[in-house]
Amino acid sequence: MPCPTNRMLFRHQGSRWLNGLINFAGAALIVMLCAYFFAPKIARIQTIFYLTILPAGLLLLCWRRDFYFLKSWQFATFLLPPLILALSALWADKAQADVYREPQYYLKLVTYLAIFYCCLYFVLERRGEAALEGWLLWLIPAGLISATASLLAYGADGGFVHFRRIRGISLEGDIDKTGMLHGFHALFCCYGLTIKSRFWRWISLAALAASCTYILFSQTKIPIVMATTALLLAACTLGNKAVKVTCALLVISAVPLSYQLLFGELPLLQRSLAYSVRIELWSKALEGFTQAPMIGAGLSHKVFLDVHTTLPHPHNYLIDIVRFCGLLGLVAFLWQLVAVCASLLKQRPQINWLRVTFFLWLSFGVLAMLVYAQQPLTKPNYIWFFYWIPLAVQLVLSQLRSTKSREQRKIKE
Repeated sequence: MPCPTNRMLFRHQGSRWLNGLINFAGAALIVMLCAYFFAPKIARIQTIFYLTILPAGLLLLCWRRDFYFLKSWQFATFLLPPLILALSALWADKAQADVYREPQYYLKLVTYLAIFYCCLYFVLERRGEAALEGWLLWLIPAGLISATASLLAYGADGGFVHFRRIRGISLEGDIDKTGMLHGFHALFCCYGLTIKSRFWRWISLAALAASCTYILFSQTKIPIVMATTALLLAACTLGNKAVKVTCALLVISAVPLSYQLLFGELPLLQRSLAYSVRIELWSKALEGFTQAPMIGAGLSHKVFLDVHTTLPHPHNYLIDIVRFCGLLGLVAFLWQLVAVCASLLKQRPQINWLRVTFFLWLSFGVLAMLVYAQQPLTKPNYIWFFYWIPLAVQLVLSQLRSTKSREQRKIKE
């Protein structure tokens, strides 16, 4: 629900120009999200952000009268951890960095995150959870088209004969990133299956099948877990309890069986060397931890790690944060997750499928970040889709609920 208030939030509130700007900001958010499924280069997504969300957010801030929302613990929870990470660049040793960026660069990235949060806040303040449902109703067909196009290209290239790992049409064809992207899409489809409209249920079912097929041929572990979870959630939307249990058992048995028949191995056991390599990589990344355990070595753009081969980061965002920002950064980023979980626990009676979907988006995003990603202070890229966007949604919703409760208390008084 939108946040009701009698206060003047913007100058010229209710004007056609202001309403149009907020609608433009809402559309820009949808375009950016859908671009993850179609943009062949990350730079295209960044261009969309710079040309739409960034100017819309700045203009709305210029017309804003009430800045009380910036004093909330939710905004501080979102922004302080990346700010700490950015400031750690002040004590980074340039000589130890393979690629170095000045602290101003990271402060600029923190500003991008702040403007994104404000833009999202203004849109949800006006439209409420209906805006989030709109996101999913755009992302479900977008993912269906992307997965279908990727599978057609994969088949035309002989993929169904040689069973190579599918690359996809977006995110520069990165196997792991696109696999995880369609893992999120499979979760979004579960919400579509709960909609009363038969049209959307069929679209969501087709989209779920397309994304799960894509994930199967991506042969990527975390997306397989995500797809299995999505199929189990889809089973929960069916008829009576017996049907749900039967479908859940079929999913649990069909996923490993189909994978075994196609690729000759069980899903999480294929390329098992990846487990030991990651442990070795994480150990290598933490070698310098004891030298500055509280504040870390300071943020550098690239500090390569040599483990059998040269890798740009340890494939675990928390370990990357620890090596750059020490325990200070680790505690700050863990607080973000604790704050979201605590906020959701307070709202247990109001939990619905929409909120569950967005919570799962963040949960699996964190899981993906723990086995694949670098430190999260970056330009708009896959990390924004995995982490910053769903985190911002959770915190903004919590903030709007708090504002609504405060307004209602004032009315009663």
